[in-house]
Amino acid sequence: MHLMFIFLTIFFHYVACLDYDGWMNIKVDHSLNCASEKYCKRGTITLKSIRAGTAIIDQIPFNRKHIKELQELAELDGFYTIRTLVSTAEGKEIEFLSSVKAKGLLENGLSDIISAWVLPSGEVIAVTFQVMNSTQTNALNLDSEYPINSDFYLRHVDQAPVPDTASYIQKLEREREAREKGELKDNRSFLAKYWMYIVPIAVFVMISGAGNPEGAAQPSR
Repeated sequence: MHLMFIFLTIFFHYVACLDYDGWMNIKVDHSLNCASEKYCKRGTITLKSIRAGTAIIDQIPFNRKHIKELQELAELDGFYTIRTLVSTAEGKEIEFLSSVKAKGLLENGLSDIISAWVLPSGEVIAVTFQVMNSTQTNALNLDSEYPINSDFYLRHVDQAPVPDTASYIQKLEREREAREKGELKDNRSFLAKYWMYIVPIAVFVMISGAGNPEGAAQPSR
């Protein structure tokens, strides 16, 4: 009965991990036009269902001061950085930082890609930020507002298989016990068993033969 309870507990925990679903909220901050603060609000990304992966993106458009600071960074070949704070239904909050070249963001007309990498258990292990590699420069028109064009992707990460260490240790233990009881037969050949003794003797014979060549022919009398 006790073993059955343990089995059912493990089973239901495994199923729960596979069928995990819940909401996710990603607060997006950036380092432009933030006055005295290092980071200030850029927007939010909300998912009602992690399994569905459909996101609602709400971002504050850039103004002329944002663009000016971004252009100054681009002239210095600097980076534009975002900070994401991920909140889930389990009450966890995780912070990630990611950067792209400011020049690249300008050339792509403030178009970027944000991706959240999620384990089967629903745990977010990374949030990445990138711009598409584009050969065409999208110039920004002189305006009072510049909308940010973001695509969001939920990336599912498959965990690598865990080695069955316990079974391997049990196998080694069984082999050790069998050897101690004399139940484990050694079916190796004679050479496979005793090569460590045969090789030194063979090398010694070869060296002795090389050091004592046959005597030279006797001169005729």
